[in-house]
Amino acid sequence: MSDLTDHAAAEAPRERANWVAVLLPVVLDVAVPTALFYILRGQGFGVITSGLLSGILPAVRTLYSMVTRRRVDGLALFMLSALIVGGAASLLMHSARLLLAKDGAITALCGLWMLGTLARPHPFFLHAGEAIAIAKRGPAKGAAWARRWVDEPAFRRGLRLMTALWGTALVLDAVVRIVLAYSLPVDEVPLVTFIQWYVLGGLLYAFTFIYAARRKLLA
Repeated sequence: MSDLTDHAAAEAPRERANWVAVLLPVVLDVAVPTALFYILRGQGFGVITSGLLSGILPAVRTLYSMVTRRRVDGLALFMLSALIVGGAASLLMHSARLLLAKDGAITALCGLWMLGTLARPHPFFLHAGEAIAIAKRGPAKGAAWARRWVDEPAFRRGLRLMTALWGTALVLDAVVRIVLAYSLPVDEVPLVTFIQWYVLGGLLYAFTFIYAARRKLLA
């Protein structure tokens, strides 16, 4: 009994650390920049200046992640480049709406990248799930979870379905973001897209967890 208690106590900090690792990028890349945008607007800064300054934190976090991991992640490098190029284009064209639409373009390309992994031997959710399994249970059990890909057709179908769902949802989200960026008053766009992302993200996470639990796909 004491062994089980000790094991549960040892697992709890690891589980909390895993949730922090998942949620922290969402807070730093979405919630904090949105709040900073409206703080700067309240202080009298223009839309472009507020958008550029509030976009510094996601760029710095992405760069910091690449440096500390000592590994060039293709998606992270792309997102960093898109942030820089989008900001520069907004300045050169002096277009607040282009700056606001930039996030939609990044989201679309992330979704297309996920969908593109369906044409490769291993879809996005296999790599993502293995990383989560390693963070939660260690390298050996993470590798054991990923090896199910070879032996279980239902496992392969489930991970492909989740990858297709997320990729499609991100592309549709991006289309809505770009439409909103060019149709709403500029000061309303960050708040509306912030709410939109959290509603969509909540639905996606809820479906993924329920589906993965029922299909025994949880990492």
